[in-house]
Amino acid sequence: MFVTNHVLAGAIIGRWYADRPVTAFLIGAGTHLAMDSVPHWGCDAEASGGPERFLRAARRDGLLGLAAAGGAVLAADRDCRVSTVTAICGSVLLDLDKPVEHFFDFSPFPAVVQWIHGAIQRESEGGMPMEVATGALLTAADAWMARRSRRRGRTGRRGRTDPRGRTGAGRHHLAMQSSSTGQSPATLPA
Repeated sequence: MFVTNHVLAGAIIGRWYADRPVTAFLIGAGTHLAMDSVPHWGCDAEASGGPERFLRAARRDGLLGLAAAGGAVLAADRDCRVSTVTAICGSVLLDLDKPVEHFFDFSPFPAVVQWIHGAIQRESEGGMPMEVATGALLTAADAWMARRSRRRGRTGRRGRTDPRGRTGAGRHHLAMQSSSTGQSPATLPA
């Protein structure tokens, strides 16, 4: 799967596990394996012109992935920014083998990790529609989550709200305010 799609998945995971960056990293790494087990684009590096085709695609995907990572981190609320970074790092970690091997001629991972990562791959020349569809779906989900988060911030709701709708200090704040004013939390403005 393109690294850009792994970045986009990591951004979603980072928002979802906003208060648990280590969990976000681990789940990001796990989703990498799950995504690579779905049929996706890949070219035969042994075929004539294969290495050049791969490098052309890798350059474009790498730059788009960096832009997506930067955009996801900038769009993330302060409350989930660390988890977003760790989830993205976890989701792209296994693909570091390609640039390291290309530039430094060695793999940064032990043989068993390389074997597992290679064994789950379901690459084919015809896998580009799956890559594009996955990228579009993940981009839409990321945009929806960012928009939803921003809307909550504009409504004046206090405390942190994660994508699952849980609130942190907001309930505590309302309870404190109601006890000082004598009103019930239901009659207080949100």
